[in-house]
Amino acid sequence: MDERGATASLRPPLTGWTVISLRPSGGHAALRRAARRHGAQLLPMSPLALRPCPAETTLGPALMAARVVFTSPAAVRFAAAQAPLRARPEQIWLAVGAGTAAALRRHGITARYCAERMDSEGLLSLPALADLARCEVGLITAPDGRELLADALRQRARRLLVAHVYRREPRRIGAAAWQRLRAQTGPLALAVSSGQALQALLEQCPLDLRTTLRGAVALVASARLELAAQQAGFATRVRAASARPNAMLSALAAYRPDSAFR
Repeated sequence: MDERGATASLRPPLTGWTVISLRPSGGHAALRRAARRHGAQLLPMSPLALRPCPAETTLGPALMAARVVFTSPAAVRFAAAQAPLRARPEQIWLAVGAGTAAALRRHGITARYCAERMDSEGLLSLPALADLARCEVGLITAPDGRELLADALRQRARRLLVAHVYRREPRRIGAAAWQRLRAQTGPLALAVSSGQALQALLEQCPLDLRTTLRGAVALVASARLELAAQQAGFATRVRAASARPNAMLSALAAYRPDSAFR
């Protein structure tokens, strides 16, 4: 191998790539670190902001249920700001994905999750949520999200106690972010961990950038999001094992044009 080949082999796998982050405002740091480790640049474009929902009357009962389910790290954060998170010995706490389980672990709680499929369907496959006819289930979440999970738990459980501890609000993406997208010359990836965020981005996208945006590799965290990206016009999709930043960037690093979902 000559000197140029040796130098190229030492480059991080995503050198030259730009990853567009749709994480809520203020939530890009972990994805930025993961992108940097793989050699990519991050372009933050937050179409949504997270706001707290007062849940004084619903959060307490939900946290006392036999099964306690958290749908996101944000649900953990906003719940903990309103009430202490303490697991009782007879309870089982569950999380949608490793990131949510990690957020609960920081509060001293071990939560079960499905490592093979970190979405609503994966969580519902766990034995702890199979026989709920005599159980109350507490669901700590945001409105307008994870409806499949809520509907399934409502059908299975003796009673479902829902606590909406935060909400998602549309946020205007500034002109500077769109201008940065116009200036991109290298390959693009769009990290999609929320269908609502994807829709909010597309609703704001200027006409002259729609082709550029849909030409990006849609880096998705589940089969549901892969379908949403396909329906939105993204021809190239790569599915990651989870929405955790390193999982998404590792999936992109392993991407080859002939192996992407079409």
